Amino acid sequence: MTDFAPTSAEELATRRQRLRRQRHIRNVQAIWRVLAISGIAAGTLWLISHPIGMLRSRDQISVEGNELLSDQAVRALLPLQYPQSLLEIKPDQIARLLQTQSPVAYAEVTRRLLPPRLEVYVRERRPVAVTIPTQPKPLETPAQGSNPAHQPGLLDSQGHWMAQSSFSEIEPDFHFPELQVKGFDTRYRPQWQSFYQAIQTSPVQVSIVDWQMPNNVILHTQLGEVHLGIFDPQVIHQQLSTLAQLRSLTSADNIPEVEYIDLRNPQNPAVKTTSALRNTSGGAQP
Repeated sequence: MTDFAPTSAEELATRRQRLRRQRHIRNVQAIWRVLAISGIAAGTLWLISHPIGMLRSRDQISVEGNELLSDQAVRALLPLQYPQSLLEIKPDQIARLLQTQSPVAYAEVTRRLLPPRLEVYVRERRPVAVTIPTQPKPLETPAQGSNPAHQPGLLDSQGHWMAQSSFSEIEPDFHFPELQVKGFDTRYRPQWQSFYQAIQTSPVQVSIVDWQMPNNVILHTQLGEVHLGIFDPQVIHQQLSTLAQLRSLTSADNIPEVEYIDLRNPQNPAVKTTSALRNTSGGAQP
């Protein structure tokens, strides 16, 4: 059986003193933790709300990722008033606004406290075609939800329409696309992507797409006017391939002036001349 030696009064006093010292240290550490957290929180709020945490001008906004739009143009798209506290700025809301009301496909906005600034990263929509208004006097400022067919604008490869005014400040070396589209409507957006891809791969250059009559889309090409009928993404490549085969026919010296080429049925194309409508075999059609 183990015998325990009695603890002396001196040892008990030393032990109690050590425990009191440890409790004191823990209390001091807890107080410092509370003070540190409170100080950081108070300092952060002070930095944001105090004038040192204010955006006073557009010069405090850095822009990255833009290739077509100038930094000034991107800054002008931001719905900000100066001076404005960083606490009042909602980066996600501004990013969504950029993506829905400007020629920006993607945007990311970040607040920085020291020094107070706003960082904006954008990825632009690249225009591939110019839309031509179908009314004599287009509105200078398109109304919300207005029909793009009646406004001067630009299209990207996905069919997103952009007002030309949104590109008012672009890089000096930017050139507007040569391809033009008449009568474009937002309802054609799902079809435009395949249409544009077909035009890009066409061996015959297309300068104008006339979509004013949905039942007969007309192309203006280097061979003349081409009637496609109702646009069909399953047929457009065959139509353009057939058009390429007609290059020698339309360039022949003995053929009358071509009024238009009818490719509504690409397996049986026809050439409408100033005197008659002739199929590719040479037989006149009434």
